[in-house]
Amino acid sequence: MTRMDSLEVRFTIIGCGRMGSWFAERLAKRGADLLLLDQERRRAVDIAGRVGGRVLNSLNEIPPRAPVLLALPINSTVKVLGRLAKIKSQGLRIVEISSFKRPLMRQILFARRRGHVVASIHPLFGPGQRDDRGTVTIHVERASRGEDALIWSLLPRTRVLRMSWPEHDRAMLTALSLTHFIGVSAANLLSKVKPIKVETKSLSILLSLVSVSLNESSDFYAGYPMTSPEALRLFRRYGETVKELVEAFERGEAVKSVERVKRALETRYDLRNLYRRAYSNQPGS
Repeated sequence: MTRMDSLEVRFTIIGCGRMGSWFAERLAKRGADLLLLDQERRRAVDIAGRVGGRVLNSLNEIPPRAPVLLALPINSTVKVLGRLAKIKSQGLRIVEISSFKRPLMRQILFARRRGHVVASIHPLFGPGQRDDRGTVTIHVERASRGEDALIWSLLPRTRVLRMSWPEHDRAMLTALSLTHFIGVSAANLLSKVKPIKVETKSLSILLSLVSVSLNESSDFYAGYPMTSPEALRLFRRYGETVKELVEAFERGEAVKSVERVKRALETRYDLRNLYRRAYSNQPGS
């Protein structure tokens, strides 16, 4: 069986927000029959009206053979995964897509012990993505081949990387939490200065980060990615480095500081290529 042949006949989607809606639309286009459940029933009804599907009223209505996609905030995923593992007999096939995994690991392991297949993944794209071509998805703490089949059914064209949950969460702390904190910090400052009429390339790039940060849901900023002790420690550390850099400028030592940072980062990232892409008229070239 190839990835493109692995579409399941029916999917249950729990959580009909932006990512749940994204998966529903693409699965429907591929011919899947959808079962939809959301705490705000109107969101499930809206998806059913747009792409088809049947709206469920409770977790008890979930059929045992249809794969279940949890497209929920982290705290809600913890609760729903725990309830599913308890109320359903062994044999459920579950995919959860939370951006951090530490809060979920106990429930994931519990569900697996109960005989359920649980694929814990993190698609590294948002609901603005046209389809899964050219995307990357992280598969966290893989335990069985059954998980691979579930991922192929949902995202047949994605490139899958496997990680342990500590490795994944450490990466996301910087790649997701810190970047959003910097974006919101810049947005806060920009909201307090006069509108800028000349848009430089640098400002355009900054505004892109700001737009990504400000278009996240309120659940994201109230939840684990931005309020966990690990995230708050990193934000404080960021604030300390900003203070250090301001002091370097005051002492006339900014050049020395910038050069030191540049040398360090050039050993980790392809900064020259990223710079060329940023200033090219053909993004991604």
